[in-house]
Amino acid sequence: MTNMPPEAIIVGDDGLPIGHVNFDQLTADATLLMYDMAVTAGDDDATDKVAMKWAGAHEPDYFGYLCASALSLMTRHILGPTLDVTDRVGVDLRTGLKQASAAAHRDLQK
Repeated sequence: MTNMPPEAIIVGDDGLPIGHVNFDQLTADATLLMYDMAVTAGDDDATDKVAMKWAGAHEPDYFGYLCASALSLMTRHILGPTLDVTDRVGVDLRTGLKQASAAAHRDLQK
């Protein structure tokens, strides 16, 4: 159980309200986006279409929160269980992911 409120008012640097987030709606939207993206795995054109659909349907600030939430859900509910299964069948994908992450951080960070 968390102490997260059901909604929040987003304020700018000046303290004035600039947006509103309903966390239940954000979680529902993020879950739908997660599955919409996941089922396109391996089909880059389909993935691009899903991204364009969702980006076009939401304000940029909300879309940022939505993507961050969907990415977290994808990691927890799709990638994690997938890696658990590959581990059980003796296919180690985690080492390659860690190596790819290290290479990206080495090569892409300024």
